[in-house]
Amino acid sequence: MKSYFVSVKSRHTYLIFLCLLFLFTSCAPLIDYYGNSVNLNKEIIYLTKMREDLEVKDKYYLTFREKYGISKDQIPKKERTLDRYLSLIMGYYGYTEKEILEQKNKNILRPLFYVIVQFN
Repeated sequence: MKSYFVSVKSRHTYLIFLCLLFLFTSCAPLIDYYGNSVNLNKEIIYLTKMREDLEVKDKYYLTFREKYGISKDQIPKKERTLDRYLSLIMGYYGYTEKEILEQKNKNILRPLFYVIVQFN
């Protein structure tokens, strides 16, 4: 009988721990790929992942997190933010030219914006 109470108590402790963990992670500030804090009201998108193609030199796959439900008026702001990130990557790695090969949005559970870019 005593073991039942111990297991119930440990379950409650476990549930409280999960709730607190969820609360702290959901309240954490947004941080982009480079460690900068992000304000989605100003930026619309921010870089979360950058992968280099293993077969094609200087080709990168970029994944951006996007603000949910952007309007057509905010698309130029999104493009400016994308250009700013591409300029940052070019300056960091020493590239002088860029060509965006593909852009696509995926809005299933969380809005993501994918970009494939070739640098020279």
